[in-house]
Amino acid sequence: MKKPICICIFSLFAACAVKAQDRTANPLLLQTWNLDKMDTYIYTYEKKDGFEARKEGIRFQKNGKITGNLIKSTLKYDALEEPVTKNEKPDRYIGSWKKASDSTVTLVFPYNTNMTGTFVISKLTENQLKLKKVFSADIEKKLDSIRKTRNISE
Repeated sequence: MKKPICICIFSLFAACAVKAQDRTANPLLLQTWNLDKMDTYIYTYEKKDGFEARKEGIRFQKNGKITGNLIKSTLKYDALEEPVTKNEKPDRYIGSWKKASDSTVTLVFPYNTNMTGTFVISKLTENQLKLKKVFSADIEKKLDSIRKTRNISE
């Protein structure tokens, strides 16, 4: 009798643990996030009530829509270098997002490719969101060679 009870309890805890790891279904994601810092394609956002005038940001919505306060894209999303834009004011763009896996989202902004791509949600708390951009295999290979020559660590 003890064995079936232990199996049921273990199964319940395992199911809860799997459900807790689904960051894309977390209601904390559905907020307005302003960009705090960006390093090597890791975007760190902080929760705000609305977009700040001179900061980039994103707002996830339940219906798969996303609003971006983004600087106009000058490069393709898979480019190896980011544009240097210090005093440029971001514009609003409407796009869509969808769950690619439990911890990965795909963002599509048809009129701004700056934030179009697949991102891993590496951290999601009440006040902070970290997204890491995922690249195709050939772009990842180029990035690895750049990291080796420039001694860039993640």
